[in-house]
Amino acid sequence: MAKYKIIEDAKRQVRKCFLGIAVPMLVEIPDDRVIEDEDAYYVYSVDGAKRHLVTEKVLKFNRKSLSRMGKSIKSKTDPRYNGGEDTMIVKVGKPGSAERKAALAEQYAAILASGEEVSPFGWEG
Repeated sequence: MAKYKIIEDAKRQVRKCFLGIAVPMLVEIPDDRVIEDEDAYYVYSVDGAKRHLVTEKVLKFNRKSLSRMGKSIKSKTDPRYNGGEDTMIVKVGKPGSAERKAALAEQYAAILASGEEVSPFGWEG
C-alpha cells in the first residue's frame, strides 16, 4: 500500500493536536466552601447530605507512542544466527560440514589437553 508524505504529515499533525481525553468526575465539596465559577455546577447526593462539584479529569495520551503509531519495532538479530558471519578463529570448511566438525573436535581436544578454557570462536558479544 502506497504511503503519501502529505497524508502521513497530516496524520502526525492530528496526533499532536490531541492532549488526552476528558472524563467527568464528581469531587466532594464541604458545605463551607463556595466555588465561584460560571461553568461550575453542584450536584447533591440523594439524601442531600453531601455536595459534589462536577469536574473533568484529563487523561493524557502518551505522545511518544502516538508518534510511533504504525511503525513496528525491529529487534536486532545476533549476527551468529541465520547464516550470519563466521566467527571461527581458524576457519576450516563451512559451518556444519564434516570437515568443520573434524577440525573442531581436534581443537577442543587440544584445548582440553592444555587445561585452558578458551573458545575456538572469536565472538565478543
